[in-house]
Amino acid sequence: MYTASSGSGNASLRCSMSSSADFSDEDDYSLKSGSVSPAPGDTLPWNLPRHERSKRKIQGGSVLDPAERAVLRIADERDRVQKKTFTKWINQHLLKVRKHVNDLYEDLRDGHNLISLLEVLSGESLPREKGRMRFHRLQNVQIALDYLKRRQVKLVNIRNDDITDGNPKLTLGLIWTIILHFQVRVGFNFLFSDGLIF
Repeated sequence: MYTASSGSGNASLRCSMSSSADFSDEDDYSLKSGSVSPAPGDTLPWNLPRHERSKRKIQGGSVLDPAERAVLRIADERDRVQKKTFTKWINQHLLKVRKHVNDLYEDLRDGHNLISLLEVLSGESLPREKGRMRFHRLQNVQIALDYLKRRQVKLVNIRNDDITDGNPKLTLGLIWTIILHFQVRVGFNFLFSDGLIF
């Protein structure tokens, strides 16, 4: 509340605060705790405090600041490049059995291409389920995962339903693990057989 007073010809403004009209203790607490809704111009993501951004994300909103959007764009690009590269690597090996993968996440879901890939890479024959129901798909993927475990390939948090459901991150992780295991083994075998490593 502003009041004007005149004394000795000079007008001065004095500011006084009325505790009943301006702020209550609850308003002061809510300002300190950050629970007050932002003003209309402050709803841009980079103007919100971190806890407000995370609260909006949890509530289903998609409020991301520019740095978060950039990180997500880079991660999406990395996943796209990995998917393309891994698909080419798989198709290079599946050519030997006249099979082809178009979409990495979709075409490995039934487990048949995954088993075929492992058969080509290992030179061994693996059993497989013939049906097309979810149970058969899960069983085929489990056969592939069990085979990798028998070969002491460490699979971290990869389950048969992750691959059957087409989980992108875990499918990429599984293929990367297979590449590391078989390519490194093949590379070392080549070096040893040619006498390049003593």
